[in-house]
Amino acid sequence: MMKNGTQAAFLRTARRVLRSEAGRAAAGAALWFAGGFALSAASVGGRFQPLALGLVCAGRGGLSAVAAALGGALGYLRFWGPGAWQGVFWLGLGLAVSLTLGDRGISHRQTLMLPACAAVVTAGGGVLFLFRYGDGTPIPAYLLRVGLSLAATLVFRAWLERRGSWADWLAQGLLVLALAQIAVLGVNLGHIAAGYLASQGALASAALAGLGLDLARPGRVGMTGVLCLSFCLRLVPGKPRWLDAAAPALAYGGVALLTGHFDPAPVPGLLLGGAVRALVPSLSRWEPKRRRGETAVAQLRLEQMALALRHMEQSLLLTAPILPDREAVLDRVQRAACDTCPERRGCKGRLENLEERLLEQPGLGEEDLPQGCRKPGRYLYELRRGQEQLRRMKGDRRRLEGYQCAARDQYAFLADFLQNLAAELGTKNTYRPPKYTPEVGLCTRSHREVNGDQCLWFPGTGNDYYVLLCDGMGTGAGAAQESQEAAKLLKRLLCAGFPAEYALRSLNSLAVLRELGGCTTVDLVHIQLDTGRSTLYKWGAAPSYLLKNGQLRKIGTAGPPPGLSQQARETVDRLSLGGGEVLILLSDGAGEDTLLRTRVSAPTPSPGELAAAIVEQGAQEGDDATVAVVQLRISDATA
Repeated sequence: MMKNGTQAAFLRTARRVLRSEAGRAAAGAALWFAGGFALSAASVGGRFQPLALGLVCAGRGGLSAVAAALGGALGYLRFWGPGAWQGVFWLGLGLAVSLTLGDRGISHRQTLMLPACAAVVTAGGGVLFLFRYGDGTPIPAYLLRVGLSLAATLVFRAWLERRGSWADWLAQGLLVLALAQIAVLGVNLGHIAAGYLASQGALASAALAGLGLDLARPGRVGMTGVLCLSFCLRLVPGKPRWLDAAAPALAYGGVALLTGHFDPAPVPGLLLGGAVRALVPSLSRWEPKRRRGETAVAQLRLEQMALALRHMEQSLLLTAPILPDREAVLDRVQRAACDTCPERRGCKGRLENLEERLLEQPGLGEEDLPQGCRKPGRYLYELRRGQEQLRRMKGDRRRLEGYQCAARDQYAFLADFLQNLAAELGTKNTYRPPKYTPEVGLCTRSHREVNGDQCLWFPGTGNDYYVLLCDGMGTGAGAAQESQEAAKLLKRLLCAGFPAEYALRSLNSLAVLRELGGCTTVDLVHIQLDTGRSTLYKWGAAPSYLLKNGQLRKIGTAGPPPGLSQQARETVDRLSLGGGEVLILLSDGAGEDTLLRTRVSAPTPSPGELAAAIVEQGAQEGDDATVAVVQLRISDATA
């Protein structure tokens, strides 16, 4: 009884710690540390690889990057000894890069920036250790390290942002590549991970796990083919349940015996991995634990809808718009120019010899035409008509590509949203009372009867709170209508629990589909009232400012508005408003220069007074001016 009581008390204490913010932060740091430690063991050709650097550069900086770097540094020294100081050097520079750029908006806009930095760090470390310490790494191995650092950063960043199953599969393959160098009690962790993944369901996951084993520990039996065969064994109709767990080991044994190269070492790991999968299926990231009753039915329906939307996304991804048929355009030009020409008999300038490049050549003149035509003016007229037709076809194709991309993004957003919603139904949410109360001061001025700026502030789900400023391009009723429609759409999506970045990209997709690019700009502040952490999303809006102790700090820069390109993305800046900071949002006509010349003394005036003072001093003639000031106060319940 005493033992059971002690265990129950320990479990209660562990749950209480994990529910606290500090406990979750510590658990997260421990996972990042373990990830860096495990990835430092990765080896190809007997040489350590910079996979841990990819994990450090893939995150958003902060405590997670520090923990991953420390784990990776310890792992390099533990697995590779003093010869692995180059790996520690990689992690040191990678940590500096992650802390500097990991959470900046530019790293989200330029998705290749951090991977490129990781590649530069690896390349620079290789050159330094070559000339300074005489490192004898061959050039092919050196280039492989550079490529792996870039690829690992891309894969881990996509995995952390949950961009799809492909990111999961590649990340799993890299993890198996690393774990294949670690053994516990004589059992290889890479074989355990590969057995688990091969029993999980996806052929790509099994194939990449096998490829990771083959790269890390080349042998006479190709593990890629073995794990793909194990996937086929699981498709046998009427099979017993235990076959899923035993399929990787059975496939390995069969292939090894047929080839005459049986090695019993992988069998325990493959069996253990399959058994773990059978006993603990909820370890899969994409399989939330289902509840019973009506909740389970709702979860199942949401997951099925998410899969259907994902299938539609993949179908659009594989459907490419038809390329313009230049030969058909040239054929039409030939028939129009020559078939009814009175000089067609005996003419040596027939258009059979017409080159396709003429349809792309600007400023086409008679000197560019084939020689021998008796009616060059007619010839040139039809060619120019062909050029115009080709331009229209290209424009139609670009618009169709934009429409397909917009629809594909919407399917992806909805699939992720439904999948996350199904996962939330399978977990027990603990409510934490808000620590802060938001105060928003607004002042706006317009020289027209209708204001083209729209500002809303409203609660979302849980402890989420949003402040939204939409600035319609121009002034008057048209600008007001566009800003109001954008604000209304964003509010509905956010109140429904749609992630802020997905809501903004949905607005961008809608603007692309309606060909309304540049009609409005967006400032969106997402505030977490339980922690004070905030995220500022900007899309084409004027810079904002953070005020603390009378000092102004500029946040963000003006960029292109939504609707101009489906590939465009919002800028993201993460900040905290829990320490007395004041966030100032400005529309284009609010006078940014005047704000910079304004001296605000501490204590800061109320948000409403500050907004009115900025508009009074800086409103520009002929444009709508709006200033929103956001500040958090300690809630009365927690004061």
